[in-house]
Amino acid sequence: MSEKKRRSKLEMKFEEILIANQAEYDYEITKIPYIVPESKHVYTVDWTCLNGLLIETKGYLSDHQERHKYVLLKQQYPDLDLRFVFDNPNKLCGGTKYSHAKWADKFGFRWCSIKDVEQIQSWLNEGK
Repeated sequence: MSEKKRRSKLEMKFEEILIANQAEYDYEITKIPYIVPESKHVYTVDWTCLNGLLIETKGYLSDHQERHKYVLLKQQYPDLDLRFVFDNPNKLCGGTKYSHAKWADKFGFRWCSIKDVEQIQSWLNEGK
């Protein structure tokens, strides 16, 4: 019998039943490895410009899962030039202390504000 602490009152009650029935047992010794199946997803870019530029327009990077999607894309496609146009770059990402701009900088995404029309025009003129 293991001397490990039980995780809940239910486990303690069950152990009492085992003891009352003189069952031989051990606690949390069996480990069974398993694999979480890979899940495949498809990301649809907001804007694909003819010069090859990919732009995602974002009003709000709402949750970790959404931000993680972009990071995974960057990791899996290191040459992908995905850029963000934020409605408000200073807005905080959901559940973090990072602004949209700081998040993009941290993960190496180029970005600008929707108000920065000159920057957007510069991007659109790349490769011309």
